[in-house]
Amino acid sequence: MTSLSLKAAFHTLGCKVNYFETESLKGMMRREGFEVVPFHETADVYVINTCTVTHLADRKSRQAIRRARRQNPGALVAVIGCYVQASPAEAASIPGVDLLLGTRGRLSLPQLLKRKIAGEMLDVQVQPHGREAPFEELPPMLEQGRTRAFLKIQEGCSRSCSYCIVPAARGPLRSLAPGRAVEQLREISRAGFKEVVLTGVQLGLYGVDLQPQVDLASYLRQAVEVEGIERLRLSSIEPGEFSDSLVEVIAEHEKICRHLHIPLQSGDDEILWQMRRPYDSSFFRDLLKRLREMVPDLAVSSDIIVGFPGETEDHFQRSLEFVRECAFSRLHIFKFSPRRGTAAQKMSLQVPPQVKEERRRRMAALGEELSRCYRESFSGSILSVLFEKKVGDGIMEGLTSNYLRVRAPVPGDWRGRISDVIIVKSTDNGYLEGTVCTSSVV
Repeated sequence: MTSLSLKAAFHTLGCKVNYFETESLKGMMRREGFEVVPFHETADVYVINTCTVTHLADRKSRQAIRRARRQNPGALVAVIGCYVQASPAEAASIPGVDLLLGTRGRLSLPQLLKRKIAGEMLDVQVQPHGREAPFEELPPMLEQGRTRAFLKIQEGCSRSCSYCIVPAARGPLRSLAPGRAVEQLREISRAGFKEVVLTGVQLGLYGVDLQPQVDLASYLRQAVEVEGIERLRLSSIEPGEFSDSLVEVIAEHEKICRHLHIPLQSGDDEILWQMRRPYDSSFFRDLLKRLREMVPDLAVSSDIIVGFPGETEDHFQRSLEFVRECAFSRLHIFKFSPRRGTAAQKMSLQVPPQVKEERRRRMAALGEELSRCYRESFSGSILSVLFEKKVGDGIMEGLTSNYLRVRAPVPGDWRGRISDVIIVKSTDNGYLEGTVCTSSVV
């Protein structure tokens, strides 16, 4: 059987960086003659792109492997990504795994699969991250039918947070050279995409590893000049990485989306110190004040960890109160998960699972309240919407610059078009409803 007749299916866990990498690998597989099908379909090759941020992510990775094997016992199962890189021996011990590839050398995946199909004995292909490891440039995601493209311009992490396994899984800081990053944006524009999501593990430190050094602000000043790209959306940026020049360029250019994801992790200063986060609540409060003064209507989403070792009810209450004060537009909530090799794994006063779950529910309820308040504040406003998909007869859904979902009746298929929409109401299902201003269509 040749690759021309083979079907490949992918399953992705984790962050936007993983998502970008999977979509890029799909494109590479297609160019090598594979037919890419949904993961729930029978395929000849299954590729699981794993996450290892929590025990739950590890478990989901293992479940995906077993699911692939059930769907086609004779299929080739390749497991790649962070779980493999951080725990290669553990991943190799899972029954049914034919090929392991970490977070390096992924450009070779199609060829490795072809060699495996041809009968070569290939099992673990995990390369350690050395200090001089280059940035692995994957082609941009340009899948037909999508309205947003993803572009990874940075890899690796220099932080040493006490709970986090990501530096072990992703290695040291590496950046895509700005000239190549701009050229990839032009390629995305030529393919017809209007919005690009810039991703990275520590995006705010883009360029510090390059010679000569550059920074994210200088790259964005080049990126906004690329014709055809109407929106640049930034993925997660750490609180301490907002230089004055970065804040200024975000405020100056409306092409840069009015949504920022800034991980807080806890609203209590004692817990932040135990987490080895390089800021306190006062610093975070001042940052939000500065950003919101410079960028009106800015949406700020965040990550919160509940149940960190030593977190008492008083700590948690202070975190709740601070999160409410921050008025986030959206929350991503994680129960603390001890990761092997991290300082937090060995800390005393581990919080019982039932207490973690109870705190997660309370934080999630607050997150829902804050999201609803932020959405409702735009009733009667006019927002620019990039339409993405049909959700009913004559109804399409799209995304605003500040990361709000909007539905509106439109004549025909407006996928990929940008239009101003008059917001009529906020719904209990997490989106806004409105009517389009047809004279504003791009």
